[in-house]
Amino acid sequence: MDNNISFSKIVATPTLNSWSQAYNAGKLFAVLSLEKTEVSTQELESLNILGKDLLERLEQEFFTIEEKNLESIKTAIANTFQNAPPAINLSFACGAFVNNILYLFGLGYGKAYIKRNEEAGLALGPSEDAKNVVASSGFVKDNDLIVLSTEAFSHVFSNDEISSNLNGLPTEISESFAPKVHKSENGKISAIIIKYGKPLVEENETEEVIQEQKEGKVSSLGKYLSFLKSKSASWRRKPNLRVALTRRVFLTLAIIIILVLASSIFLAIQNQNNAKIQALFEKIYPQASKKYDEGKSLSDLNKNLARDSFLSAQKIINDSKDKFQPKSKELAQIQELLKKVDSGLAQFSPIDSSGLDRSKLSVTVENGSGIEGVAGKAANILKEVGYNVTTIGNADNYDYKGVTIKVKKEKGNFIDLLKKDLSKNYTINSASSDPQPTSATDALIIIGK
Repeated sequence: MDNNISFSKIVATPTLNSWSQAYNAGKLFAVLSLEKTEVSTQELESLNILGKDLLERLEQEFFTIEEKNLESIKTAIANTFQNAPPAINLSFACGAFVNNILYLFGLGYGKAYIKRNEEAGLALGPSEDAKNVVASSGFVKDNDLIVLSTEAFSHVFSNDEISSNLNGLPTEISESFAPKVHKSENGKISAIIIKYGKPLVEENETEEVIQEQKEGKVSSLGKYLSFLKSKSASWRRKPNLRVALTRRVFLTLAIIIILVLASSIFLAIQNQNNAKIQALFEKIYPQASKKYDEGKSLSDLNKNLARDSFLSAQKIINDSKDKFQPKSKELAQIQELLKKVDSGLAQFSPIDSSGLDRSKLSVTVENGSGIEGVAGKAANILKEVGYNVTTIGNADNYDYKGVTIKVKKEKGNFIDLLKKDLSKNYTINSASSDPQPTSATDALIIIGK
């Protein structure tokens, strides 16, 4: 069964040349910060896209591991970051719970702290080489507190400050750190505080209980047969019975009684199994439904948090749906909820149903109306559906009408998709494949009057 794990995230506001994120999916937790050494107006967007891409790669690598252990997870992390741009300074810390073992990993001087009872200390320290993945593992205990942090977090808080603040629930701890994080104005600071609890139900409990029940039923059947033998003997000792039972009648009655008893036992076991399935459903479904509702409520406020909630709901369902009987009403409800969760996740995917990946198209948005802010508004609309908007500026004149779309010839298959995405908010005036493009990006969008 799932462990009782609660957590809270701390993420600093991005700056022109730095970005960070705290991330989780199921029992995988991570923090990541990125920094560019050269500042430009395009850096914040490129760091954001690169960071999300790295975290998506990490998720894909992690959840495709068949046997999760220290070496396999370490290899997945190395694969994730092996092609990271050399000009980027990154800091990363990761924790994965597998049964009651915690695997910790760090890259770029990322750290992990742990507090058990009243003792706190460093569980994973930085390596001498920032490019090497460091790892450690150990058994976790009930009420352990774990902090995963980027390098910048440990620069702002000393070990003593971290230790003294590790009291209470993760949300309370993050609130105690937050003022100093935001005051520092360092976009590389991120951390995630995790509180570990024992599994609500032991993983082998169901199998043990079922086995005990089976053994109990065998014992009851044996007692009943002994009673039946003693009664038949007493009947044979009574010579004054008005009706003499023949051997065939007696055997027939015995078989009927045994069949009735066997049916009762089967129904009793079935009812008990149904009760256990219902108990499992009542534990799994509300958890997944709550995460789904969280994702819906966050969709317009924080897309990253909304995606995390949808992923958590998806993980809860996928981990348990195979435990329900095919065609059962519980499985039908769970599958219906999974469809809603998958639909929620789909709105954050840059990949269209046609198979085109919006994040692979670089876009320039220009103001062709002279009205302040129209290019920025259109750029935000395109970013929300996944396009890689790299440049915002003014057109060569302010006499444009509607929206003009120009796409490089080799990217011409994106024209219809751009028209579909923009027509929800604008009137499309023209859309064409540009044989002699003036824009350095794949597509040029001009917002007119």
